[in-house]
Amino acid sequence: MSADPLSIGLYTYSTQPRGSVVHCAALADALVEAGHRVTVYALAKPGSENFFRSLDAQLVSIACEAAPATLEQLIEQRISEFARCLRELSPAHDVHHAQDCLAANALLRARPKRGAVVRTVHHVEHFTSAALEHCQTRSILDSDLILTVSDATQSDVLRDYQIGSERVHNGVDSARFERPSTTAVAQLRTRLGIAHAHPIIVSFGGIEPRKNTLRLLEAFLALLQREPGARWIIVGGASILDHSAYRGEFERRLSACPVEVQRAVVCTGVLSDAQVAACYALADVVAQPSLREGFGLCALEALAAGVPLVASRRAPFTEYLDEGCAILVDPENGDELASALRRALSYDGRAERIQSGLVRARRFRWSHVADEHQRLYTQLIERSEATRAETVQRSV
Repeated sequence: MSADPLSIGLYTYSTQPRGSVVHCAALADALVEAGHRVTVYALAKPGSENFFRSLDAQLVSIACEAAPATLEQLIEQRISEFARCLRELSPAHDVHHAQDCLAANALLRARPKRGAVVRTVHHVEHFTSAALEHCQTRSILDSDLILTVSDATQSDVLRDYQIGSERVHNGVDSARFERPSTTAVAQLRTRLGIAHAHPIIVSFGGIEPRKNTLRLLEAFLALLQREPGARWIIVGGASILDHSAYRGEFERRLSACPVEVQRAVVCTGVLSDAQVAACYALADVVAQPSLREGFGLCALEALAAGVPLVASRRAPFTEYLDEGCAILVDPENGDELASALRRALSYDGRAERIQSGLVRARRFRWSHVADEHQRLYTQLIERSEATRAETVQRSV
């Protein structure tokens, strides 16, 4: 337990398991384990009132209304709903830590009387929406401390906003992925209609441009020529951004394929926490050929689960992956990606990569991430107190 327990508020825009929300939940539990008092504040859309998994931290679920007609209206409505609730609750924490620009803007708008505002930037987006661009910019420029999850994101923040940040990598609960529930695995296999003989490719994050889903579809279609029994499971998809045009193109290309090929691609939507762990257990390969990521938490989870991984040969993956534990590819080279899927399914070097991946994943403990956050929180609090003392002294 920490010698000086802190009161910490963690704020997230959703109850559903997107990357920053998963990070928020894991960080909250690790901070509680370290002895701190933690409350998670999460926006809950209609139909998604329950958080995606149980928490050791206290949870405050903030109900929000149905989405309005436009993205700009949605951004304003969500920030206003979050801010209004924060004004009513008037949360008193040593630190208020937002995991996204919506939560950060709500905190900045309803500025707590006590406690600094921290913002973790998981990745810098280049939005076409002026409202989202403003939301992101204000959250970075006006917060008291910026954290980033990778060297790549740290560089992006410095380049685009001339703001220095503290880099704190993600973590992974290796035990959770090394020992998934056998019941959950069996139930998910039945639900998805996946036979034991099928080689299974799994990707996470739904169908969207930065996940490179269209190119992965072409690589999977090429794989089917060699492995006609293969199945591709696409997990997730909850996002505030509109990827309907990209998804429509994906569906158009898939619908042009024979029916047996269409049946080989399974989109699960959002899964429960237990089902996500079960999905890794089902996988013969996890494919993460993203064009852009802030960190790529799914890649680290694949290593922890002992699943062969195909990932992009570019930052941030190259910060913690190498050819010893993963097969790295040019994500814009479809032929190379298809070849990598075949290699990952083969036995050549498979056992060695899996063992190396397990060792690599165990270096990224959430307890270490919590310790680093505690150190940075404490430094921020001390700086804030020193600044207040100087201000009082000058006014006397």
